[in-house]
Amino acid sequence: MTMKFPLRLLSEPQPLHHASVVRSFQDMHASFTARVLILQRPDGTVEPYLPFVRYQRQFRHRSRSWQDTRARGLGLLWDFSVANRNSGWSPDRLLKEFAYALIEGTFESKHAGVRDLMWPSIPVRRAQGLVRSIEDFAEWCSTHEDVVSPIARDEVPLIPGTAEHATRLLMWSRMRRISMLRHLKAAPTSTVRSRVELPRTGGGKETEAAKFFPPQLAEALLWKGHLRPGASTDPNVFARYNIRDMMMALLDGWGGLRRSEGLHLWLNDVRENEDPELLGHAFVVLNHPEEAYVEWTDPSSGARTWIQRKEMLARFYGLKARNVVKRGHYHVGWKGMALNRDHQSFIFWIDPAAGALFWTLYLAYIRFVRPAIIERRRDLGGRDHPFLFVSEEINPVTGLPGEPYSEKAYERNHEAAVRRLDLDYEKGAGTTTHGLRHLYGHTMQKLGVHPEVIRQGLHHVNLLSQTIYTIPMSAEINEQLRAAQQRVKDGERPVATLGEDTAAALLRLNESLLHGGPLE
Repeated sequence: MTMKFPLRLLSEPQPLHHASVVRSFQDMHASFTARVLILQRPDGTVEPYLPFVRYQRQFRHRSRSWQDTRARGLGLLWDFSVANRNSGWSPDRLLKEFAYALIEGTFESKHAGVRDLMWPSIPVRRAQGLVRSIEDFAEWCSTHEDVVSPIARDEVPLIPGTAEHATRLLMWSRMRRISMLRHLKAAPTSTVRSRVELPRTGGGKETEAAKFFPPQLAEALLWKGHLRPGASTDPNVFARYNIRDMMMALLDGWGGLRRSEGLHLWLNDVRENEDPELLGHAFVVLNHPEEAYVEWTDPSSGARTWIQRKEMLARFYGLKARNVVKRGHYHVGWKGMALNRDHQSFIFWIDPAAGALFWTLYLAYIRFVRPAIIERRRDLGGRDHPFLFVSEEINPVTGLPGEPYSEKAYERNHEAAVRRLDLDYEKGAGTTTHGLRHLYGHTMQKLGVHPEVIRQGLHHVNLLSQTIYTIPMSAEINEQLRAAQQRVKDGERPVATLGEDTAAALLRLNESLLHGGPLE
């Protein structure tokens, strides 16, 4: 179905094709999900674009945002080609004009058919991302998709009457080494090369300091932000607070996790620290969602063995790892972190009190909160699962409570907690969940911790990844400059000092400017 979107809702071009999610397709595994483009031909008939499904299948471990970007880019190119089928453009001109249409919009275009698309302009970086996604798909097509007839300039139809013709145009562009962004260095000298010179984005981009949660309000986030409305006098002290989200805040703000990482925790990933000096503190193990091993007792033999988490989820719970499922509330990303040979890493609490509080809340959560939710889940015909954090609400899809806690629900509850502190909830203020992780890194930097320790605390693979946490804020820069200037006033001289010679020369220059005469 062709859909047009109201102009007031547009923030970037919207494809007129229909992009849907399919869970299985022909010989593909039932658990595979992909974006399927239903392309509308000029005569109004439609067909699914099968090469794009096969493309996603080959890269089935890529993220859903990866799929969405490529679906949007290809859909926009299709719409643009159909709208300009009578333009008389050559194939390379068509591709160039498409790239320009992304960054300039089509409202002011004088070309026939373009105005009907009603595309707003989008940032150059976004346009570059869409174009690169199309070119990556074209590169794949040129080596994986068979074509019936030889590819030549005259054989490429500008009117994409079928999906095969759309593929043929993209393949032609790669074989001709036509890029909408740049020259391809590997192009042979005999090849006609052309490109679109997209505008530069203003030179080098200064790395900005990470926006972190206000340190002076971090404790209030726990005890005021996560206080349940109307429950401040509940006889059960643990019922007064949303202790699940308090634990998540502790993991992010005092343990340095990304918001998604804590959602992969299983019940047995938390235990009491065995260090005699840290008894009563939580020891939290971060396991890779698929590759890490879990101990298991074979019910037939009683033998204890180790199996991978992905196997455990599949055999005993009928589930896949949360990072593998690309859509829905169950999906949770896994960006990757530094892991040991057992595919594990560990939480390093920046404040011992955070480890002690987390252990207390954990014990209360697995005794008083989670069991009651799972009991209701079982009463409704559901099964338990190994994930630590669960949702209290009835899931509209499964009809069950106790589903693994989702990223969106956590961010939504965090936003409510932030607003209870009378704070604005926005990335620029550092008040999102990621602002808590930035607070952890910034605190380490302020304490003068060695960069390698910061790397391990944030679980970065690369030592340079924490650079953003070491960039001083504007107020800190001014503070340090004022302190340095005061030291100069107190007699401390910098290495490259400007002394009496400069003072005398400056006096002469000013006198010359004042009197308008030449220097003596």
